Amino acid sequence: MGAALADKKRSLREQGPRALVLAQRAHSCADQALSSAEVARTAEAARGAFVPSSSVESLADASMNELYRQASYWALCAFAANSDEQAGRTYNEALWDTLDEELLTKAAKDRAPVLRASLREGSFVYFAELPANEQVAISGELRKLAESLIAKLDQPGRAVRKVLQQRAWRSGLILLVLALLSVCLVWLRRERELRSDLAPTAAWRTSSKIEGSGCVSPAQKCAESPGFFFHTLEEKEPWIEFDLHGEHEISALQIENRPDCCPDRSFPLIVETSEDHKQWKSVAQQDNDFKTWRATFSTVKARWVRLRVNKVAYLHLNRVRIFP
Repeated sequence: MGAALADKKRSLREQGPRALVLAQRAHSCADQALSSAEVARTAEAARGAFVPSSSVESLADASMNELYRQASYWALCAFAANSDEQAGRTYNEALWDTLDEELLTKAAKDRAPVLRASLREGSFVYFAELPANEQVAISGELRKLAESLIAKLDQPGRAVRKVLQQRAWRSGLILLVLALLSVCLVWLRRERELRSDLAPTAAWRTSSKIEGSGCVSPAQKCAESPGFFFHTLEEKEPWIEFDLHGEHEISALQIENRPDCCPDRSFPLIVETSEDHKQWKSVAQQDNDFKTWRATFSTVKARWVRLRVNKVAYLHLNRVRIFP
C-alpha cells in the first residue's frame, strides 16, 4: 500500500504553494456564488417596495455569475501556477485560451461560444445588463464550468485520499481480524481450561455445616443456594476439602467468594494439598478481601485439596475451580 501511495503521488502533478493559494481562491468564489444570490435576494426583498422584482433578480444573478466566472479564472490560474509562479498576480485575458474545450462544451453544449465570450468579456456590469432569460441560461453554464474546473483541480488530492482511505480500511480490517483472533484465542484458552477443571467431579466435604444450606457434593451450583455452595458454622479454622479420586498434577485454583455477603470471612485463606490425606502442604495464601482469587503455584501432585481460613469464622464460597 505504501508503494501504491508513492506511485499515485508520482503519477499526479502535485500543487505548489502558489497553486494551492489560487485553488483556495477558486473554492472561495464558488462558495460565495452559492450564497450570494440568496443574500442578494433577501436584501433586495427588504427594499421590494422601492425596487422592481425584475431588478432584484437581475442584481442577484449578476453577482452570482461574476463570482462563478472568477472561480473559473482562479482555477485556470492554479493550473498555470504549476509551471509559472507569477500566475494570477495580474489579470491575464489570454489565460482563457487555456480552457479545455471539452469542459466548455460539457457545461454549455452548443452555447459554448457564447460562454467563452462571457468569460472573456464578463464583469458584474456585463452580467447585470444581460436580458433576464440570458442571465438564467449563462448562470447555469458558468456554475457547471466552475464546478468542473474545481473538481479537476481537486483530483490529485482526491486520488491520494482514496489511496489513504483504502490503506485505512485495510489496516482497520487487519486490526479487526487480529482483534477477533485474539478474542477467539482467549475464548479457546478459557474453554480448554474450563474443560480441564477437576472440581466438577471432585467430592467435597466441610468441617461443619449449617443445616439446610448449600448444595449436595459434588455440585457447586444449585437453586436452593445461589450465592454459595456450602456454609460452615462459625468455628476455628473452618475448611472445605476436595477429593480428586486419584492423584493429579495441579498448578492453580480459581476461587469465587460469596457475592452477596461477608467477603471478609474468607481470609486469610490457605490452599493446601495432600497425596495421602495425612501430610498437608501449603501452596498459596490470600490475606486480603477478594471477589475472585486466582491462586497459582508450582505444579504439585495431589489427590486432596483443602481450603482453610486461618481464624475463627464462617466459611462460604460461590465456586472453586482446580486446574492442572
